[in-house]
Amino acid sequence: MAGIRRGFILAAAMAATLVGSATAQAQAPVPCTAIGGGKYECSWYVPGDGIRGGSLVVRGTSTVGYLHQGRNWIICQQQGGDVRNAAGDRNHWYGWTQADNNQWGWASPLEASGGDDYGPFAGAPNCNGAHGSPPTYNGIWGQPPPPAPPSPNDVDGDSIRAPADCDDNNAHRYPGAAEIPGNGVDENCDGADTPSRITAVVTNKWVARRRSTTVAQLRVRDAPVGATVRVLCRERKCRFRKHSVKTGKNGGATLTRLFKRRKVRVGTVIEVRITAPNAVGRVVRYTIRPRKLPKVRSLCLAPGASKPGRC
Repeated sequence: MAGIRRGFILAAAMAATLVGSATAQAQAPVPCTAIGGGKYECSWYVPGDGIRGGSLVVRGTSTVGYLHQGRNWIICQQQGGDVRNAAGDRNHWYGWTQADNNQWGWASPLEASGGDDYGPFAGAPNCNGAHGSPPTYNGIWGQPPPPAPPSPNDVDGDSIRAPADCDDNNAHRYPGAAEIPGNGVDENCDGADTPSRITAVVTNKWVARRRSTTVAQLRVRDAPVGATVRVLCRERKCRFRKHSVKTGKNGGATLTRLFKRRKVRVGTVIEVRITAPNAVGRVVRYTIRPRKLPKVRSLCLAPGASKPGRC
């Protein structure tokens, strides 16, 4: 009997271990691929051409557009309300994306292929509030609860009365509304528009030597059209101290020719600043090292600031 009891206890302990391991496993994410420019491409299964239908793109409780069936991208993700679809799948992650009609908003992984309940988008960073808040309601995705009846003297019907409502003729502007960064409108009535963040990419190639390095390629892409690109060179023998150009229609600018394939001495600091109105600028700083590729540091430049800082 003692042997049987010991065997039962061992089997129970093993079963508890297996259950604990299964519980600790993370939820499988939606498969997405980094395609450059800060974008992560995923597959969306809802039928539609992106204009008359498809996967929903939402701001607050309003559908602002659609993603066509197939491959589409997001740039970051953030948690919001707990929603479900008709099949009973559930999730609280949302991806910030651009609908086929060019409107920005949030898409749900419930309408993307792959992933478990509450699984995030694979690889995409957290938005951390950079694009306002995702939908906060709980329930069926795409069917937000009806708004509360307007209170007396609530002209726009958003349930907020003046003076708390900074624009009582616009139902999309009220305290707590989702802020759309960089559009010049103060949606949440905090007194200012939230600046957007530039996510441009700086491509670079170098030929490193013991005492110097040659710039084989230095180019900006995926920046806003007409953005200012400023190149700074900090070293006594730089052939230039600073130089500014504007991005073209494709959001790009080539900087390689500034260096004319001349040798850049070890210790030189080359800084590329990409800025645009009402946007947090992107700064990439390269420090030339002997026999190694330059040390790279990415920084952010707040609107109106002269010195970059941590992002």
